[in-house]
Amino acid sequence: MEKIFYPFMISAIAGLLLVPLVRRIALKHGLVDRPGGRKIHTKPIPRIGGLAVYVGSMIGALPFLSDSNATMGVMLAGTFVFIIGFIDDLLDLKAKIKLAGQIIACGILFAYGVKISFMTNFLSGEGMFALGLLTYPLTLLWVIGLTNTVNLVDGVDGLAGGIVFIALATLICVRALTPQMQDPVLMNNVMALSAALMGALLGFLRFNVFPASIFMGDSGAYYLGFMTAALSVAGGAKGSILFPLIIPLIAFGLPIIDVIFAILRRYFKKVPIFQADKGHLHHRLLQRGFSQKQTTKFLWMVSTCFSLVAVLAADIPHRGIQTAAAIMLVIMVFLSVFYFIRHVNNAKKQ
Repeated sequence: MEKIFYPFMISAIAGLLLVPLVRRIALKHGLVDRPGGRKIHTKPIPRIGGLAVYVGSMIGALPFLSDSNATMGVMLAGTFVFIIGFIDDLLDLKAKIKLAGQIIACGILFAYGVKISFMTNFLSGEGMFALGLLTYPLTLLWVIGLTNTVNLVDGVDGLAGGIVFIALATLICVRALTPQMQDPVLMNNVMALSAALMGALLGFLRFNVFPASIFMGDSGAYYLGFMTAALSVAGGAKGSILFPLIIPLIAFGLPIIDVIFAILRRYFKKVPIFQADKGHLHHRLLQRGFSQKQTTKFLWMVSTCFSLVAVLAADIPHRGIQTAAAIMLVIMVFLSVFYFIRHVNNAKKQ
């Protein structure tokens, strides 16, 4: 547990101390996100909060990491993605350049052996088969897809950070409760890095929930999405597709579904897939009369429901935990539906 508790606490404290410092630097140098277009904030907000998340997570994780080739690959690739995102926050890079940077980062993962090499034989229900050359496009699709999914959902104060926090908590919980066939050194490193990310996020969210005084920017969103995807691959139980795809796919169900609908919506409207619009879930809730705070709270609740489904989908050898997760899921679904109906009715009365 020390691989979880200490990195989490150190990163949380580091985040709490670093965010105000980064905010002052951003204001001094004019590194702010100004209102206009699709943006819903009404005043300039510092946009380089990802710097505090990155530094805070590294401060918390590094003292507890052991020598591991795969861990080094994840950290180098994550740092590269953070740098690309940070440059974008400063200079507003073209989409093609950012995508190229993410592909290079995936190349770093491949060079250090971090990839999805096997998949469960779903036809027979047992056994594994090697992916061969499909290893690379599948890993590329998963890592880049999740990296950009987190960035796209970052549209309301505290939303993206909270969803990633909930998903990381789910992955740590499932990893801690399921038997591991993976290298114990690598698994300890994955747990420490995941906990450090959660701690840095917690410190950041103190300043990012409505009314936000700082945004994570592309540097934070890309870094969090990439690291979560890379850690899910690196920390996957050897010979299982469970962690690399299925569990994080369910845990991130809300933003993934939102992005899928966004792609379909733009396709049928015959507009570029990467063209921004106001059709995302958080935009629709705002249009229904939800406040930013209510929107974030509701989508956090829905994300928690997805995370509980992920726990149920995991092969946790403890019926008590599965039963508790099922009961909590029923309660959270009820609360989410009740919260949605109540605020929609209140909005109609106004």
